Amino acid sequence: MSSTGACASEEASPLVLGTRGSRLALWQARRVKEQLEAGGHAARLREITTTGDRRQDAPLSELNDEAVFTKELDRALLDGGIHLAVHSLKDLPSHVPEGITLAAVSARASPLDAFVAHPSFEGKLKDLPEGATLATASLRRRAQLKAWRPDLEVAPVRGNVDTRLQKLAHSDWHGMVLAVAGLRRMGLAEHIREKIAPRVMVPAVGQGALGIACASENDALRSALRRTLHDERAGTCAAAERAFMKAVGGGCQVPTGAYARFPGNGDARSGRLLLSGCIAGLDGEPLLREERTTRPEDAEATGRALAEALLEQGGREVLNEIRPYE
Repeated sequence: MSSTGACASEEASPLVLGTRGSRLALWQARRVKEQLEAGGHAARLREITTTGDRRQDAPLSELNDEAVFTKELDRALLDGGIHLAVHSLKDLPSHVPEGITLAAVSARASPLDAFVAHPSFEGKLKDLPEGATLATASLRRRAQLKAWRPDLEVAPVRGNVDTRLQKLAHSDWHGMVLAVAGLRRMGLAEHIREKIAPRVMVPAVGQGALGIACASENDALRSALRRTLHDERAGTCAAAERAFMKAVGGGCQVPTGAYARFPGNGDARSGRLLLSGCIAGLDGEPLLREERTTRPEDAEATGRALAEALLEQGGREVLNEIRPYE
């Protein structure tokens, strides 16, 4: 299949939408498919297994691959096996391969993290006893939990959302941390004991939004995806956060976070953009954090500047200790 010339107007040739096969990924892909079809663009799904799906035996930070959930989808795009790929934006690496473009960013669901309690624990985060254990697969979450409560123990956990919830129920952990958006999308919001405030835990870059990628050479498809799927506010926030991540050299392999938003009723054209960023040591020490307010048109420049400021404050040394292979 050639992606060149594939566009929404080809009634006899539906757009092939690539996605991972997890329950959450399929929910997200079907949502995009519905939006495309509502805009008059026929589409069908193709499930693709990624390295991250196959390698459930090791923490993501040990796989040493920023594209652990995306490179097989990238290959299918470049080979013409699919026309577009739907990603959780937080999984999309800071460097998109040559020949691929991020065509659209969906309207963003909650970017926050959630505290999910063990069924036997009735309290909230503030009620956790000394030395309590929380589970997470994320270095970002681990570092910020330890910065907030150095006494906490953090256990590694992998698997899709359903699997993690099952592991929690059969564990001696007090709880775990998952994304609010993923739990809500899967109809599991009742497991959210508490949304974690950004002052405690800066969210992951792009968390809550979807990124839709296609081949760079396909101008017609790129334009159709942007018209049909792109949200200006979410796109501006993503630009700031991803610029921060790219300047830091981040991803799921390092404990960094960035969170952009328009306070109050600000909009993506005339409002003011507030960007928070953090770099932390694996055990929460040090925790380097700063916020900046900027104009929407300066989103990317501000993301880069904030990253550089934190790197100069000691973040570079922190990250060099965590990723000595570089």
